[in-house]
Amino acid sequence: MPINIIYREAEPSDAGKFLEFCKRVGSESDNLTFGAEGLPFTISQTADYIRKFAGNPEGAMILAFDEGELVGNGAVSSVSGRPRFAHRKELAITVRKDYWGKGIGTGLMNLLVDFCKKSGAEVLELQVRSDNERAIGLYKKFGFEKIGTYKKFFKINGEDIDADFMNLYL
Repeated sequence: MPINIIYREAEPSDAGKFLEFCKRVGSESDNLTFGAEGLPFTISQTADYIRKFAGNPEGAMILAFDEGELVGNGAVSSVSGRPRFAHRKELAITVRKDYWGKGIGTGLMNLLVDFCKKSGAEVLELQVRSDNERAIGLYKKFGFEKIGTYKKFFKINGEDIDADFMNLYL
């Protein structure tokens, strides 16, 4: 299946597609902070959330489309509004399972890391399930370092799951 990925900034009109995307990716693996239920927001709330990224030097939300279908999402945002944390950004990235291994995560990472460098960020941070080798490999490829492990980060179906904290120093 040939793919032609278009990356672009999220727009408020993407809210419905984004919520459906979250339900789909949430049902495909246990690597995310949510499951098949998706995110607990309305389309209006999600559109407002996306609007906060538009022209904001503190964050970016990038969507990846294949033939008009949303197949990946990545975002960076400020850790806190406090001045002592202004040098840090938090990253989150998600790709539909049928698009894993096709370079979409790399494409999103390139755009988001570039955004962070241009915005003057010094530290890019994330949390990843400790056994998510595919994602950890992607992050290491970009220079992220594991800085610690959060024991019992998730509880999924009664099972405790650890997460690694990783940072990229720009």
